[in-house]
Amino acid sequence: MMKRRKKIKLIAFSLALFISLSAWGIIGSVRSAVYKRQIELNNQQALTGLCEYLDGIEVSLTKSLYAASPAMLSSITSKLQRDCAGAKASLSALEAGETNLQNTYKFLSQVGEYTAYLSKKVASGEKISNEEYEMMRSLSSFASGLSLKFEYMASLLSADYFTFEEISEKLSEADSGSESTVSYLDSISDAEMTFENYPTLIYDGPFSDNILTKESEILKNSEEISKERAKEIAADTLGVDEKFLVEEEDTNGKTAAYCFRTETYDIYITKNGGYVLEILSNITAGEEKLTRADAVEKAALFLNTLGFLDMVSTYEASNDGICTVNFAYKQDSFICYPDLIKVSVSLSDGRITGFESTDFLINHRERDIPPFSLTPDEAMRDIASHLQVKKISAAVIPTDGTSEKYTYELLCEDNDGEDILIYKDITTGEEADILILLYSDNGTLTK
Repeated sequence: MMKRRKKIKLIAFSLALFISLSAWGIIGSVRSAVYKRQIELNNQQALTGLCEYLDGIEVSLTKSLYAASPAMLSSITSKLQRDCAGAKASLSALEAGETNLQNTYKFLSQVGEYTAYLSKKVASGEKISNEEYEMMRSLSSFASGLSLKFEYMASLLSADYFTFEEISEKLSEADSGSESTVSYLDSISDAEMTFENYPTLIYDGPFSDNILTKESEILKNSEEISKERAKEIAADTLGVDEKFLVEEEDTNGKTAAYCFRTETYDIYITKNGGYVLEILSNITAGEEKLTRADAVEKAALFLNTLGFLDMVSTYEASNDGICTVNFAYKQDSFICYPDLIKVSVSLSDGRITGFESTDFLINHRERDIPPFSLTPDEAMRDIASHLQVKKISAAVIPTDGTSEKYTYELLCEDNDGEDILIYKDITTGEEADILILLYSDNGTLTK
């Protein structure tokens, strides 16, 4: 009887031990799977960050080709070095997966050092040589190609086509292509070269990003309207009877608005002043029957009916049969880019499919424009020697902060036929910004 009890206890103990070990095994497997997944996510995040930094590096390198003043080149160089530092940090995170990316790391280090050298050279009054310009162009082209390779691999990783372990070999292959560029950089020696330690489609066109920490003078000085009055404005704007409007939840904040909905549209009317703030629609365009010029004309007519006057079209782009046109306010001879309104038009039937006036309502005011301290001829001087000025006009552009600059806008063309916008302060003549224009069948793009 005792032996039988011992045997039962032994079996029970063995069973308990087996269950316990199995449970720990399952828990361990789950933890291992979670840990591996976390590593995959971390690597995916690092790879995505690397692509973004490389894209920024390519843009900065290209802009540096057109910078003529020490201040502008210094500003571009500082951003480039920050992007290089961010890219190297992303690479370091990837190296945890034992990916061999030494050449890319070296490329990033030397690109920052080389542009810092050029910046100091210009600051000391020297000119950038043709060979150095060609070097910058080569570096920009290489950074662009490298970015495309990594973006492709990031998309494969994001779609779970490969694990990071499987894709690391391809990353190393992409890295090996930088040997020629690194060798090229290594061949550049200059006794005065010093080393510093630092770190789209743009659908809205240039200067569309505005600072929403500003308070709208228009709305602040306007009286609040009732919801009933807002409903009248919404119905009149959409060309429907008020009975077809359904009241939605109001929005708050600096551009507080009443919201109404129909089967096709959502429309927002500001509580102060009763301005049309935004229109959204579920319209899907069919066969394109209108040109972008037709869309610009219809969008301008719609703006006029809403009471937005003195607006000029600046850029437009089309996608999936919808053309979005950017309008900026014009005061005297100045195009005021911060005062932006976007109108979207269906290219199949000309219907308005979207509208947004947030930037205009936040930024618009009558400006006290200072007098010009330099003539257009003076503004066209001291630009990069390989640029030809095609057109010059006046423009108000936002700065990185909440202020604005009054500038000459110089549309230039380089030796390769690429169009560049250079902005020069009308009082100091200093370069305020540089934009690169890209043209496609869908419209004008900037970077």
